[in-house]
Amino acid sequence: MAFGCCIWNMEWLIEICKEFGYSGMFLISFLSGTVLPGSSDILMLALLPMGLSPVGLVLWGSLGNTIGGITCYYAGSLLKSGKVAEFFKVSPEKRARAEAYIHKYGYWAAFFSFVAIVGEAVIIVLGSMRVSWWKVFLVMTLGKILRYAAIALSYEGVEAIFT
Repeated sequence: MAFGCCIWNMEWLIEICKEFGYSGMFLISFLSGTVLPGSSDILMLALLPMGLSPVGLVLWGSLGNTIGGITCYYAGSLLKSGKVAEFFKVSPEKRARAEAYIHKYGYWAAFFSFVAIVGEAVIIVLGSMRVSWWKVFLVMTLGKILRYAAIALSYEGVEAIFT
């Protein structure tokens, strides 16, 4: 059974994570943080009732997803800005809009790198525009941690996380 844009079978993903625990969450989150379509969010919701620590899932998921995002930044940094649009077959209008967005918000745009499809594109453009990698890294990490924490909190509730 596949979910939306996810290219992987969800039962298979859950089996991997049952067997490998947090390292499975790390791996799937890493892959989902790259340009590969996937849903580590849905996976996390499937793993929470299995007894894994919500804090552990947030930490390992955030780490994997952030490293996946770093690979997108690096890929973008290898290409000139126009080459990124050409490679991904982006129209000149969309390219201009994306670059205007990056010029307006700068590295803060990395906060929303967790948004499916759009997030990876933003990080690639940030890399291609040579925006400060460490600022992108910090803001991207913050966004990913808060996203996974929100998922865990919505499932567990605030009390259950810390008891």
